[in-house]
Amino acid sequence: MDKIKAIFLDFDWTLFDHKTRTFNKKGVEALNKAHEKGVKLIINSARTYYALKGLKTFDLIPFDGYVVTNGGACMIDSKTLYADFIDDAIKNKIITFLDKHHFGYNLITQYNTYIKEVDKNIIKEFYDVFYEPYPLDFSKYQNEKVLAIQIFSRATDDPLLKEMADKYHLLFNRFADTNIELTAKEFLKSTGVKTIYNYLNLKKEEAMAFGDDINDIPMFEMVKYGICLGNGKDEAKKYAYYVTDNIENDGLYNALKHFKVIVSSSHK
Repeated sequence: MDKIKAIFLDFDWTLFDHKTRTFNKKGVEALNKAHEKGVKLIINSARTYYALKGLKTFDLIPFDGYVVTNGGACMIDSKTLYADFIDDAIKNKIITFLDKHHFGYNLITQYNTYIKEVDKNIIKEFYDVFYEPYPLDFSKYQNEKVLAIQIFSRATDDPLLKEMADKYHLLFNRFADTNIELTAKEFLKSTGVKTIYNYLNLKKEEAMAFGDDINDIPMFEMVKYGICLGNGKDEAKKYAYYVTDNIENDGLYNALKHFKVIVSSSHK
């Protein structure tokens, strides 16, 4: 097969098993082996940098690059290749609006997440579903540029919030029963892949991507070897070059071995 020089990796249900709330051990071992051979490892996740760091992702896997917030920002070699921030003036107007209408919210920056607490019940409901480190208190926010604003709200609030988003030409995405997200543009994982291709002078045939969900499809389309975990969505599997085993059955490790990116694992 083609020589693989870079691997792009989704996080949830690809590296991280939510049934056990642990990383797949053999997958982590395999990625470290690939990295020792010179393969670049790039996290490409809808998760924020703050969440990934808080979950100890970077302590276990020596990532060379980071595509975070579903493609909202891309970093490699201590350089920011791009970050699609919300305009500061618009961000400040939205904060004023949300405070006036008593909404709680998260501010997602390139490296941190800050929370303004209002209704603790809806916040608890959100974090009972979305397992990740709790954000920093809003009092610690020092006017960093913002990639996304997550608003704790119900569907009944959508008309009011949608009108506000439209006024400031922001994308409105209800991604949970308890939360909507505002961004300056559509975030796609493929944007990060394309940017890193250009930076590293890579070809499509030299890249592999692992994922499990619909938002991984644009990433699969950017690489020759798009690998979907067996536990993945059926729609994602349609776009995959190869479907491997479930995460609990070491799908990531098995695929890397199948394509001879690694030869063996020390795990018995």
